Amino acid sequence: MSTQSATERISGSVLVLIAGLIADLSATALFLLSPDTRAWLKSNYFLVSLTTLALFAAIVGLLNATISQREKISQLRHQLEHFTSKLTDPTAHDIEMFKAVNDHASPQKSFLVWLREGFLVTRAHTEGFRDLERMVEFFEREPRGFDDEELNANYRRFIEAARELVDKMADHMWYEGENLVRLEIPREWEYSQPERLEQAMREISEAHDSLMTSYDAFFVAAQQKGLSSVISSS
Repeated sequence: MSTQSATERISGSVLVLIAGLIADLSATALFLLSPDTRAWLKSNYFLVSLTTLALFAAIVGLLNATISQREKISQLRHQLEHFTSKLTDPTAHDIEMFKAVNDHASPQKSFLVWLREGFLVTRAHTEGFRDLERMVEFFEREPRGFDDEELNANYRRFIEAARELVDKMADHMWYEGENLVRLEIPREWEYSQPERLEQAMREISEAHDSLMTSYDAFFVAAQQKGLSSVISSS
C-alpha cells in the first residue's frame, strides 16, 4: 500500500484557490478593523500574508503526518490479521490429512532419501520410482486436500510436481537389466539421438528440482501452521 501525502491529495488548483482566499480575507480585514489596525496591517500586509501562509503550510504538514500515521496503522492492522490467520488452530481434517502425507512422504522415506541424495537424471532404481508413483496415485485419489487455502496451494504444487516427474521419467526412460530392476535413458541416444538425450535430461532434471522445491515448501508451510507439533504430540 503506497503512502500518499496530503499535498499530493490536495490538487495544485485547490492550493492556489486557498492562497487566493487567504489574500482576499487579509484585504477584507483591512476594511473591517479600526483605522490604526488597518494602517498597521496595510503597512505589514506582506508579513501578515506570509504568516498566514506559513500557518496553512503547518496545517497541511500536520494533516500529512496524520494521514501517514493512519495508513501505517492500517498496514500494521492488515499484517496483524495476516499473522493471526496463520496462528489459527488447524482443523481436524487438516491434522488427519497431514498425518497421511507424513506417513506416505516423510523425509525419512527411502524414495525421498533417494530423490534428495542419490537421484540421477539418466537412471533410477525401479523400486524408488514405483514408490514415488504409488505416493502420487494415493494422493490423487483424495480430491479434497487441506482446508487451509495457503497450505492446500503448497500441497497441490507438491503433488503436481511429483506427477510431472513420474510422467517425465516414464516418457524418457526404459526398463533395463535382469528382472527390469532399473530405468534408464537409452544409452544409444547419445549417438543416435543426442538432441532427444539432452531434452530428456533437461526435462527430468527440471521436474526433479521442482518436486524437491515444492516438497520443502509444503513441509515448511505445514510447520508454520503448527501441524508438525500437533502430530508429534498426538
